[in-house]
Amino acid sequence: MVKTKQINYLSLLYASFMHPNREIAEIYEDFGLIEYKHMMWAMNDMVKNNIKFDMDIDNLRDLKVTSTKELREKIITKIKESIKCKNSNGVDTPTIARFKNDEEYFLSILKNMNDDEKITAFDEHKTLKNIEITPIQANAFNFFLIGETFKEYELITIYSYLKAHITDNIEAVNCFADLASDSIYHLKRFAKYAVELGTLNFVRSIDKEKYRNVEVVKFLKENIEEEIGAEKECLILAEKIGNNDLSNFLLFISRQEVYHAELLSRALSHLKK
Repeated sequence: MVKTKQINYLSLLYASFMHPNREIAEIYEDFGLIEYKHMMWAMNDMVKNNIKFDMDIDNLRDLKVTSTKELREKIITKIKESIKCKNSNGVDTPTIARFKNDEEYFLSILKNMNDDEKITAFDEHKTLKNIEITPIQANAFNFFLIGETFKEYELITIYSYLKAHITDNIEAVNCFADLASDSIYHLKRFAKYAVELGTLNFVRSIDKEKYRNVEVVKFLKENIEEEIGAEKECLILAEKIGNNDLSNFLLFISRQEVYHAELLSRALSHLKK
């Protein structure tokens, strides 16, 4: 069930990145964020019921399409499969009923759409709509986006897993919830820039050792250092690119990394009590 919900939220978020119509993109994004909540509820039930799970996902490359009609058809197929509720061991009956109710509504909305527009998220044109950018700047920015998109997905996975498993420290759980939310936002921003460049990449499963049997205190200490390092990388890239609009965005992200380090420090202080 956790795997299914991960695929659903990621597929719907990617659909929102790719779709050129903002109104429809917002529908996909809303549904994707609901599916993320579904995943968390499934994880919470399974932890409560002592059922182990992993955070593996299938390859998302079946979403590499050239039209919104094909994209919608693939999303509908995924949700139909999800409603069948395979592998729901450990998930409580009321939770499953909520999933079905939500997803039946999703299907009713998606089936009434008749969009059929071109998708340019993968054509590698490497230009931005409202920002002038040289090929060198585009390549540097794209390299950054590829690495950071996967990093943010990795962090979403780890923070979500920790949030579900740490049941006796509400302060730390709240920190992980904030961190996961910010990482989802960063994933969205990075992916949307990649779509503009025509260089969108899909995330992939991460090594189970990244989140299972994690020494939480050690992980937090290491990630505090990584966030501080990420702040410096954003500042260096902002200077290297030399584009005012992109530099402003990167400076914003750099300040976010500082805040993340503060949240990690806060979680660390609560867990060490």
